Amino acid sequence: MGRKEAKIRMAHLDALVESIRYRSQLISRSQKLDSGILTTRKIGFAAGFLTAVVFVLIIPLIVWHFIGAI
Repeated sequence: MGRKEAKIRMAHLDALVESIRYRSQLISRSQKLDSGILTTRKIGFAAGFLTAVVFVLIIPLIVWHFIGAI
């Protein structure tokens, strides 16, 4: 095997290593995102539910109270 062939193979291996490194970083980021979403889902659900209650029940009741008072 000549030097030129060895350089070509090393370049191919370097590209393969970079590809593997890039993919592992993507998987790591995805796992971190999934973990963060799972840990905050209860708080997010509670906040969304309370916001919906305010917009659907509380605000209309306040508006209807003021309209009835006029």
